[in-house]
Amino acid sequence: MAPSRKSRGAKACAPETRTPWKLPMDLLLEIVARSNYRTLVRCAATCRLLRRGILSPLLYRRITQASPSILAYLCDDAKKPLALLHPTTGPALSFCHKHVVQFLSRRAVTLLSRYKPVASRRGLVALARIKMKNRPEADSGSDMCVYDPMSGAQTFFPSPPESRRRSPYRAPKYFLLTSADGIDSSFLLLVFHDHGCFYNVNLGHSVSVSGKWKHIWYGSDDDFPCWSLKEHGNPAILGSGVLHWLPCRGNKIVTFDLGTEDPGSLDLPPTNCSVNNGGNQLYLATTPDRKRLKLFSIQRFIMFVWLQLPVTAAGGSGWWLESVIHMEEKLRSLDPHIKHIEFEGNGNTTGEVVFLVDTYNRSDTIIVFDLETKKMHRQKQGLSLLEIDLESRLQSMKIFS
Repeated sequence: MAPSRKSRGAKACAPETRTPWKLPMDLLLEIVARSNYRTLVRCAATCRLLRRGILSPLLYRRITQASPSILAYLCDDAKKPLALLHPTTGPALSFCHKHVVQFLSRRAVTLLSRYKPVASRRGLVALARIKMKNRPEADSGSDMCVYDPMSGAQTFFPSPPESRRRSPYRAPKYFLLTSADGIDSSFLLLVFHDHGCFYNVNLGHSVSVSGKWKHIWYGSDDDFPCWSLKEHGNPAILGSGVLHWLPCRGNKIVTFDLGTEDPGSLDLPPTNCSVNNGGNQLYLATTPDRKRLKLFSIQRFIMFVWLQLPVTAAGGSGWWLESVIHMEEKLRSLDPHIKHIEFEGNGNTTGEVVFLVDTYNRSDTIIVFDLETKKMHRQKQGLSLLEIDLESRLQSMKIFS
């Protein structure tokens, strides 16, 4: 029996059902591996499954061949806002110039004309407004800024209350922490204010508390030698949330526990180097897992690398000499007239790269020394150091909601 006209029409107008098309994960990851930095970051923020695949050892090894973790200086030059420090390989140069520089905010040069860097850590920079004559005071809500040059993100907030009554001879000391240090927010800014023999410690979180300041500690030089902390020097931070500094004076490593808000100290290893002479013969870093400290010392042209021993059940720990590096031959190849070297600022947080300077011939250049390859090169200094660790940035970023 032939179907009716009505049934034939109903069949012809029935909607066609289609199975949703899905791209296989292995093919999607292959596309990501061949993409640029911006696409890689956006894919990592899409879902946890995709991020897990990107950070898998096999794929991540391929990605870092074209987009490695780098050390660079942030500059106030519109044509060259980033100066690569390490590594200086072809893929690193390509990554820096083709994928990083083009994503630096166009407002960076304008921002750096109004603010000066006071601290930096990993990929973030803390800025303080430059006070200029014949200019009206700016809104107090924009006295400070934490700036991410990679994304252009800027978080403005007022200066801590104690900064308005500080001594002109004792500027506050700023120390920046990021989410890669194990904190629960995108950044945390510590400010040490010294008022004669007494001082305050304040911290400011990120957007979670709208940049508001919190007073966490008050003491004197007998409790904690705040005045001796090196200005702009990054602390070595262990995974337990304990900050470690090398002071300008004294024979102890100064510590501050963010969890208990208590100061403390650790003994230095027998380096035969003193921090009392005003020089920079010591440099402090951590192991890659952030569980132990590493201390570097320099005696003439020899570098000693000390590793902190694991803490015992009784709570004690010590140091052992991990390696001794003779640098004179390589230093002479850079400059036959070099006489005396010291550490200059900070290298990367885990100490594979250190910065050196000729103290008898100071200039605007530093010596970048890779301890793994034992290679050295000179580099002109910039405004602020950026340690752009791709793996840490991918792990700490939020998933799109």
